[in-house]
Amino acid sequence: MAWTGALRRVQRAATRGRTVSGRVLQQAVADHDASGGPCRIQGARVAGPVDLSHRQLEFGLEFVECRFSDPLDLRGMQAVSLDLSGSSAPAVLADGLSVDGDVRLSGCVIGTASGEPTALGTETAVVRDGVRAPRRVAEPPAEAPLRLADARIAGSLTADELRLQSSGLWSLFAPRLRVDGAIQGRGLRATGAVYLRDVRVAHAVYFDGAQVGGIDATGLSCGRGFYADWGFRSHGQILLRGATVESVVTFHDAELAGPHGELILSRLTTSRLRLDLRAAPPGRIVLRDARVGVLVDDSATWPAAGRLDIEGLVYQRLGSITPLSLKDRLYWLALDHEAGVGVFEQLAASYQAAGDERAVRAVRHARERRLRRGDRLTGRIWGALQDVLFGYGYAPRRALLWLLVLVAGGSSWFSVHAPAPAGGSGQRTFDPVLYCVDLLIPVVSLGYRSAFDPAGLDKVVAVFLIASGWVLATAVVSGASRALGRG
Repeated sequence: MAWTGALRRVQRAATRGRTVSGRVLQQAVADHDASGGPCRIQGARVAGPVDLSHRQLEFGLEFVECRFSDPLDLRGMQAVSLDLSGSSAPAVLADGLSVDGDVRLSGCVIGTASGEPTALGTETAVVRDGVRAPRRVAEPPAEAPLRLADARIAGSLTADELRLQSSGLWSLFAPRLRVDGAIQGRGLRATGAVYLRDVRVAHAVYFDGAQVGGIDATGLSCGRGFYADWGFRSHGQILLRGATVESVVTFHDAELAGPHGELILSRLTTSRLRLDLRAAPPGRIVLRDARVGVLVDDSATWPAAGRLDIEGLVYQRLGSITPLSLKDRLYWLALDHEAGVGVFEQLAASYQAAGDERAVRAVRHARERRLRRGDRLTGRIWGALQDVLFGYGYAPRRALLWLLVLVAGGSSWFSVHAPAPAGGSGQRTFDPVLYCVDLLIPVVSLGYRSAFDPAGLDKVVAVFLIASGWVLATAVVSGASRALGRG
């Protein structure tokens, strides 16, 4: 490394534990010879502002384990690499930063506020697609100890064990950040929320074991995965609305703390989504209009009834940590009180792909029951009758059972109370079974109905069988046509 006078003075002061001014540090960077490799300063205590904004550095910048008394201004700076590992500062302002390599913030402490943690979801909200969510942030006045708005990083952003201390809503504010590698935030601690709207990451985003006040990653585009698992904890909303993640989005073993912890994943597109949380969330899980290849969840961590939104959710296959029955999945659908019948058809399609025809019929039967809830009283009565008689066309054996019961009951009655022959001719021998079948089957006649003339209570029984036959036939035809039409 080529040591300039200013750089030598800074290193000597750092070695002796003395404080240097921000102006001297700026001069050391300005005088550094790019041929000597990165400009590395370790263990320095810096008093006063450090302004390196809009500097074009043809070398890497390494402020390792340094202590800054004032914000570090890196806005619009261009450098080969940036390493602030182990350093502390009241703020790092790096909007428009451009780095050809990696940016390392591991072990940093940024911010000085020691106020109460702030949760995303506590501020003014609007209703959009039935989901309460924060308004788009007005960017210029947004305050955060770490700002990376419109920054470009050709390598990875490594922020493992980073500490962000803020008194406002945002701890990290990085809209439209571009990272050609990965964002690594394992063990990150933020008193506020992380703002990653419209961020583009070529590889993956890692928040394993992080603790944050929420994440707004609306419009995120990620080439691999989004990992908020293995002890990840948020006491605010997690928003991935309209995000596209190629490989996987996982919240395995994650915790959403109350009262604002909830997942807003509407319009998310990903190949695999894991929602097997550490515990049931206090807020909502919103999957409205999301498109997922495989959805893996855990019934023990499903939200409370009325706090699940799966309207428009499309998935190819469902998985679970513990085996779930068809009854369990129908209960899962029922957690969304306002879902339409489309959620039933989506579940039926997944069972259809798995070759489980019995489950397909059961789901579509449940769909018909949901449809009838919105009918008028007469429609609900007719629907209940179809359900009892024929299961809306999805329980055909039930109709046969009813027919056998009516034939058996009628035959038992008429075997004791045989009606008199019509006109007193007595040309046909009475058979109670065939007589009841002729009464029950409409349109087609076996000749017994017209050959005998019941009277009194026998006529009441005969009329009841005729009416039952028409109702049963009508229900069968109606249910069968519905089943074939929507099949």
